[in-house]
Order: sequence, then structure tokens, then C-alpha cells
Amino acid sequence: MKIELVMAEFGAQRINIGGNIFEGHQRLDPTLTTFTKYFDDVSLTLYTDTQVDINTDIPVNIIDVSDNPYINNHGGRYGNRCNDYYKVVGLLNSKAEYAICLDSDMYVVNDEVKTLLPLTKKFGVCIPENPRLQVRFDGIRGLDGDYDLNEDPTRGNGMATNMSPITLYTASATGRKLLEEYCNEMETHPRRGPLSMWRAIWKSGINPYMLPFQWCVCDMSVGISDVIILHTGHKKVADYYLVHGLIC
Repeated sequence: MKIELVMAEFGAQRINIGGNIFEGHQRLDPTLTTFTKYFDDVSLTLYTDTQVDINTDIPVNIIDVSDNPYINNHGGRYGNRCNDYYKVVGLLNSKAEYAICLDSDMYVVNDEVKTLLPLTKKFGVCIPENPRLQVRFDGIRGLDGDYDLNEDPTRGNGMATNMSPITLYTASATGRKLLEEYCNEMETHPRRGPLSMWRAIWKSGINPYMLPFQWCVCDMSVGISDVIILHTGHKKVADYYLVHGLIC
């Protein structure tokens, strides 16, 4: 396959931090249905610790990681943290030319999403900007992890990222090195994904291509134009763009 879509779901019940409830949707939607609408030659790999029903025509590989020590030593926010960890593990394990990870509550709006492929091939790895901009929020207000602002040489002033979509051109050595450093951070200091991503960027000295806000429209970006992917797990996002006819 040319493209591998990587997803991760943990816990028996679907939980979206943004508060939206996807009644009547399968657990991997709207992401799975809207993403595969725009890409051919794509397969799905799902990392999970629970039963997930999947209705799709594309090839599917479900990887049960319920016995992995990373799952069994989860603590608080384990579903979110495991999601952020295993999505990137899946990118590194991918045998496809392009590996793209997405959360299950994303809505792909139009075929501009296809430009992810040339961007990813050019830069090796792409990660969306976070409208919070500074990563200190993830350290200071995070509900897990061991972050100490005074021990951070950047004092939380590094770039904050979102964690969906993240893309990897699997032949990129620099892209792989960055994501390997991220996984090492998540394994040794489990914490919020954006904080671990910044630590990986800092330690490796590798800068990913930062996708503009249009690639992951969250609460703080509602109202921007030329959107490509909406984070509709955030109810404010879903409500606004439903009214404006971009989602159904």
C-alpha cells in the first residue's frame, strides 16, 4: 500500500476531550470515512486495548496491545497518552510509503488533504501547529507527567503542536529519528503528547514541517477560512462548521 492510516483507540467507551458525542457513528468516524474518501491505495492499522467494530472496504490490521506494559502502567489520562504514543509507534512500524496518523474525531473537509503527500515527502515529517503556540500549557496544566518549568531550559517557550495529523515519509531518516526520540520520551517520561514532542524536537535538533491551523481546526481556531481538517471532537468546532455547511 502507498498510504497507511494509523489510528489508536483505548478504553471501552469513546471519550472526546472536546465534549462532542458522536451518536450513530462507528468509533473510528468521522475520520475513517472522510479520510478514505480522498485517497486510493490506503490501508488502516488500529492499535487498541478493546473491541472496536470497523466498517470499511479498505484493508484493516488490528493490533491488540492490551498486554503491553505501557498500557498496564498507565495512571491518569491513560487513554489520551496511549493514543499519542501508539499513533507514532504505528508511523514508525509502517511498511507503506506514507504513514499518516489521525485521531478518530477528525473530519476531512475537501481534497486539499491530498497535499499532505508532497509536503510529507519534501520534509519527512509533518505536525500541526497548536493555537496555544507555547508548550508551557502542556507542562504546567497537564494532568500527568513530571514537568518542571524551572528545569526546562526553554521555560515552556517552545512550539506547541497538535497530535493529529502527524505524517511520516517512511524513507526519511531525519523524520524517523525525530519520532523515535518522541517515543523514547513517552516511554521514559509519560506525559502529554505535545510536551513530549517538543522535548523530542529539542533533544534531536530536528524541526518537523509545521502544518498551519487549517490542518487541525480546534476551538481556538474556529472561524478561519480554507479549512482542510476539522477537529470535530471539539463541540464548538462541530457546531460552527455544521451551521456553515462544511460538515454533515
